[in-house]
Amino acid sequence: MAEETHLSTPPPPYNIIILGASGFTSKYVLKESLKFLNSSSPSSPLKSLAIAGRNPTKLAQSLSWESHPNPPPNITILTADTLNFDSLLHISSLTKLILNCVGPFRLHGDLVVRACLETRTDYLEICGELEFMKKMEVQYHDQAFDKGCLVVSAYGFDSVLAELGLLFNSRQWVSPSAPNTIKATNIQSSHTIKL
Repeated sequence: MAEETHLSTPPPPYNIIILGASGFTSKYVLKESLKFLNSSSPSSPLKSLAIAGRNPTKLAQSLSWESHPNPPPNITILTADTLNFDSLLHISSLTKLILNCVGPFRLHGDLVVRACLETRTDYLEICGELEFMKKMEVQYHDQAFDKGCLVVSAYGFDSVLAELGLLFNSRQWVSPSAPNTIKATNIQSSHTIKL
C-alpha cells in the first residue's frame, strides 16, 4: 500500500485585508483594527493586517490619520480595484479574510465576493444595501457552503447602531405605550422589526 503524502498549504501572509481603507467608514474600521493589531495581548487573533484599494497615496494618508498621534505602523498597502477581477483574486489569495468597505456594493461588491469564493477566502462587508445582500445570498450561498467560506453582509454598519438604539429605547417603554413594530428606514433599504 502506497503511503499518502499530504502537502500543506502555507497560511496566507495576512489575517485580514481591509479593502477600500480610504473611505469614511473604513477609516474607523481600520482605526479599531489597529487597536487589536497593536495589542500586547497574546490572545489577540489579529497578528497581521494589510490594506488595499485603488489609490496607494490615499491609503497611506488614511493610515496616517488612523494612527495619529502615533506614526503610522508598518502595514502593507496593496493595490486592487473592485472592477478588476485579477487584482481581487490576487489580494484574496493573500489573506484569510477580506473585509470589504467599498460601496456602493451593488456596483463594487459582486466581483469581490466571487474572488473570495474562488480563493476560499472568508468575506465580510459593511453593506446596508438590502437588495445587494439578498442577491449575494441567492447567487452565492451554495457555492460558499460547498467551499466552506463565510460570506457575511452588514456586519455592523447599518444594523448594530439601529439595533442598539432599539434595545435601549425598548427598555424605556412600558405598557400600554410600548410599540409592537419598529420600522427603520435609510436611503437604500427599510427594515421592520415585530416586537
